[in-house]
Amino acid sequence: MSTMNTTGKSSGIPVNRFALFAETILAGVIVLLLSVPFVTAPAAYAAGVAHLERHLSGRDDSLRSLWGNFRQALPGSWKMGITTAVAAVVIVLNLLLAMVGQLPGRAVILPATLILAVAGAVLFLRVAANWSGGVNWSGDADQQPAEVPGPQRWAFAYSQAKADALRDWTGSLLLLAAVFMTVVFVWMLQALFVIVPGTLVLAAAAIKIRSHR
Repeated sequence: MSTMNTTGKSSGIPVNRFALFAETILAGVIVLLLSVPFVTAPAAYAAGVAHLERHLSGRDDSLRSLWGNFRQALPGSWKMGITTAVAAVVIVLNLLLAMVGQLPGRAVILPATLILAVAGAVLFLRVAANWSGGVNWSGDADQQPAEVPGPQRWAFAYSQAKADALRDWTGSLLLLAAVFMTVVFVWMLQALFVIVPGTLVLAAAAIKIRSHR
């Protein structure tokens, strides 16, 4: 049975909540910076999730290891990165046109755009989480990112994410809630966009850990 003490100990793994909060914010800022070219966003989020997994399992969680995972994730991520960038441009453009009343077929295209954005965000986070492989929550890695070539690892992560999205539908709903929460944060105060990557990375890592227990 899972137990929780004042430091956040669960399933035998001690978690300091304040340290996790700080690590999430730090990782989120780094992920945000690495995502600036936008086509690098998949690799950045994959590295961010792997970083928080290492932190939670008591392994190396240095910035050097985060940077190393980002470099490992880049080679096979370009296709997904370009697809993500194009989809984001289309979604933002449709939303902006809808706001000024210039979107043709608004009654159909706007709901379709929102559904695409939501489904794409959930799938994106699941793919990023699956890139880092499995973790045995006694603290050891079942599979390290360097063992499989980049393109093959991303292809596996994508196929696994599609299966997980339906198999673990409650996890998908929780990811959706995390995305909605970050949208509300930014809507309330635009400056909070800096915490969005950290929040989403933590949510993706948590859902992955939850599904592997």
